[in-house]
Amino acid sequence: MKRTKRLLALVLAMMMAFAMLAMPAAAHGDEDEGIMPLGITRRCTEPGCSGTVSRYSTLDRVLVNGVCPECGKMDKYYKVYQCEREGCNTCSFDREISRVYLYTTCTH
Repeated sequence: MKRTKRLLALVLAMMMAFAMLAMPAAAHGDEDEGIMPLGITRRCTEPGCSGTVSRYSTLDRVLVNGVCPECGKMDKYYKVYQCEREGCNTCSFDREISRVYLYTTCTH
């Protein structure tokens, strides 16, 4: 009797686990719909602005005077950075969040 109760409890626990796994799959809906990534947006906090601030990524080139690491000549060269920025679609709010150095290019 004790062994039967344990076996029945195990079977019921397994059924409950499988039922919990099936619920999110059933709630998905139309399979052709897909999942669209959403951009990170928020309301602008600048005074008198009612715009939306969104994040975007840019490649920035900074001109540097000095010895080029590629060719070793004393000349101008570019350092290329990938920048994550925030900008408002209404006012002039624009701010850099992060900057990551990518590579260097010669000007000649």
